[in-house]
Amino acid sequence: MTPEIVVWLVRDTCRLADNPALQRASRLAKSIGARLVPLACLEPRRWAGEQFGLPRIGEHWARFRAETLQSLRNDLSGRGCGLWISAEEPVSALVRARQKYRVRAVISDAPLGTEERLEMERIQAEDFQSEVVYADELFRLEQLPFDLIDLPATFSKFRKVVEKKTEIFPDPPQSIPDLTLSLEQPWADPSELIGPLRSQISPETEVRTSGGEASALRHWQAYLATRALSHYKVTRNALCGPTQSSHLSAWLAHGCISARQVWSDILDYERTEGANESTYWLRFELLWRDFFRWYSRACDWTLFRRRGPNNKDAGGDHNRRRFAVWSAGNTGCDIVDAAMRELNQTGWMSNRARQLVASHLVYESNLDWRLGAAYFESRLVDFDVASNWGNWAYIAGVGPDPRGGRIFNLNEQAGRYDPDQTYRRRWLQ
Repeated sequence: MTPEIVVWLVRDTCRLADNPALQRASRLAKSIGARLVPLACLEPRRWAGEQFGLPRIGEHWARFRAETLQSLRNDLSGRGCGLWISAEEPVSALVRARQKYRVRAVISDAPLGTEERLEMERIQAEDFQSEVVYADELFRLEQLPFDLIDLPATFSKFRKVVEKKTEIFPDPPQSIPDLTLSLEQPWADPSELIGPLRSQISPETEVRTSGGEASALRHWQAYLATRALSHYKVTRNALCGPTQSSHLSAWLAHGCISARQVWSDILDYERTEGANESTYWLRFELLWRDFFRWYSRACDWTLFRRRGPNNKDAGGDHNRRRFAVWSAGNTGCDIVDAAMRELNQTGWMSNRARQLVASHLVYESNLDWRLGAAYFESRLVDFDVASNWGNWAYIAGVGPDPRGGRIFNLNEQAGRYDPDQTYRRRWLQ
């Protein structure tokens, strides 16, 4: 008899704890007597593709994701399960799996962007029974007091709605479900993993981030132990400093820790260390993240067009010389150049720095905002489609900014957030 399997298609939720998609796949497999097969795909569109002549991912993101998948495989193996890894598009890997096993169902995170949505449609077109789960949001879709098509147009309106209604509250983090014994992966591991796993973290990186659930939890607990959360709102805009912000972004982007877990831990922290505006403010930032996730789904393909979701003329061109100057950190604006050089060397820059370099690209370099979004996608260790493209659309004035774009006085910002020029001297030496 052909073995029956339920596939948990691992997208950007690479963890065992508090993972509703894994929970659903595990329950379904047990209920029908099938084996659970976690499957991660190094999709060619992401790992080998380009946009605007730029690679879709860079060395920092690829290293972190490879480490994360290796860690996930080890965690699953420790519970008797395993992780299949393919270098194909998900639908192609599933078709190959179907040659050896009977695929009863495919369970996946709910798609964030247009490409992921189209991937799920291709899976369904091949007659796979599929189901999507909102696995990495603070709130379940049915908790929201509006349909996705009626998502509030700005973050402020979204926040006021969800904070006003006491019944809208993140679910408690879920435990790790029971897993079935593993089945043999019907192909060899892809060679695309080898290079990223050999890649080294830049010695210039201020906070060294390695992929995986255990690494995420160690970092988060160490941050809480410093009690830096109690002054987070005061320091969060700093351009550097290991505890000035939480530095959770890479682990959140790759799904190594859930936003619900972070939210729950903040509430625990407030009960023991005291609540204040700073402890609230990290939850405020998680609400921003959640808004952009729903916003990405509501906007679909319009998030990626030049005129953005607002269908507004953003201006800017694709001048190669000006883009090369900006991306290399040679604009002559020292705060922008320092931030771009940090990004190029380490795959990271602070949230404040991201806003400043985006403002420069759009309003001073006069370039198409999508070039900046694509460049960030190719460089950031913490890239995720919703936050990255949503924030760039916001700065460019074609997204959810009620003021129609954000133009920063870069000299004033440099004086405020790098008054002694420590940050600029470090990266411009």
